[in-house]
Amino acid sequence: METLTSALRALDYEYGGGSCRDACVALLNWANPLLGTGSTGAVLQRLQVAIADLHNLAGWASFDMGLLESAHLHFGRAMDLARASGNSALEANIHYRMGRVHLHYELAEDALASFQRGLPIAQASGSTLAVSILHANEAWAFAKMGAERQALRQFARAEEEFERAEAEDAPPWARFFDLADLVSIGGMVHTELARTCDVKYARTAVSLLTRAISSGGEETSRSQSFRLAALAVNYLVQNDAEQGRDIGEQAIAVSGPIRSARTRDRMRPLKREAERLRGNEAADELSSRLGEFMSASQGAA
Repeated sequence: METLTSALRALDYEYGGGSCRDACVALLNWANPLLGTGSTGAVLQRLQVAIADLHNLAGWASFDMGLLESAHLHFGRAMDLARASGNSALEANIHYRMGRVHLHYELAEDALASFQRGLPIAQASGSTLAVSILHANEAWAFAKMGAERQALRQFARAEEEFERAEAEDAPPWARFFDLADLVSIGGMVHTELARTCDVKYARTAVSLLTRAISSGGEETSRSQSFRLAALAVNYLVQNDAEQGRDIGEQAIAVSGPIRSARTRDRMRPLKREAERLRGNEAADELSSRLGEFMSASQGAA
């Protein structure tokens, strides 16, 4: 189960939730009955963690496909099993993922509450990486709310915790959070601050996102799609329509093969910025391309 979950998670990273969700659900139909076989002690605990992690992945893949009811059901089951196993690092990770669902749907206060619920659990687990993940995402939520000082403070704390975590052996559900991902969230924080507080943050967002894009591997196509879309937003915020169009078209090209409704959703701020510059030839071209891409069926559930 652990090996299969790892393989399915790799598919999710590269090709989106639509590439692995059905397989996750099928594996869970086989795996869940194992909890009733009378295993005890270390075997039962490891089994609970393995099934919790698979539910966690199924929830994330469902969210990626826009299947929110399914996502919440899987996250709830994952949480129950993580608590039963006593694995607080996994429990904290589930709070992070539930918070990201809220964040995606612009429910920044609900997202912040989820991240803050996860923090003491992460701290109790002894995983500084888990703490770093939650602080970074707190910063993102604060930035969406226009809370400039809190956003910058929490991201600085995320960086400090990340440096301390470098010697840790990260569990499989947290290995995605490497330096490129940390820098990428920093770019997202500054992108939101450029939109909610001061356009000056667009310059630092461009620097951070460019760095994350250059260091991100091919196994994270979905992440690269998100980074490119945000980078294009920042060029448009600065009224550089030509550069915004070129980067935006790169984001569309990367996103094309990914089976993810979320990649389409993350293009919406870019389309809004392109429409703000209506009448500019480059912005109009990008807006038209985005309209075609977002209405395509590839990423639909």
